[in-house]
Amino acid sequence: MKFSQILIASLFAVSSVLALPEGENVQRDVDIEARQGRCPNRRRAVAWLRSYNPRVVDHFYTTNRGEFQNAVKNLGYNNEGTAAFIFSSRQRGTVPFFRSYSSSGTDHFYTTSRSENQNAVSNLGYTAEGITGWIFPDRRCGAVPLYRLYNPTGIDHFYTTSVSERNTASQNGYTREGIAGYVYPNR
Repeated sequence: MKFSQILIASLFAVSSVLALPEGENVQRDVDIEARQGRCPNRRRAVAWLRSYNPRVVDHFYTTNRGEFQNAVKNLGYNNEGTAAFIFSSRQRGTVPFFRSYSSSGTDHFYTTSRSENQNAVSNLGYTAEGITGWIFPDRRCGAVPLYRLYNPTGIDHFYTTSVSERNTASQNGYTREGIAGYVYPNR
């Protein structure tokens, strides 16, 4: 009798977890990760600022407010606000997010892949500009996908956490290149 009660209680517990909407399961996983100390302090994340220059067709992202303000005030970029939140220094579970720039294509390119960054520098005419920040390589700690798109006509890489923005861009000349990494969404 006792075994039957334990079995029924266990089945009820499992079915109640499985019945939760996906968002609640994800939140529960995030809470568990945070309690176990596997997540960095989210308050350490800083704004990854987005700007766009329509004249040269280039999206530019940075955590450096001075660099961002210079691009907007002096280089013809439009302020598009905060794209996401990333870390400005290495945190538990994060990887470097490399930035490079092509002056001939007027394109800023961001990737977590050291070899992809090196290929862009060695073979595609990009100049390495260091690490723009640190992001998660996979879904964890409440981070969301950062979608990467590329417009071969305008020679422009575009990054967004918005599915609707990604879909609109892909209907307007941008090719989907997958997920660049995982970041905290704009608050």
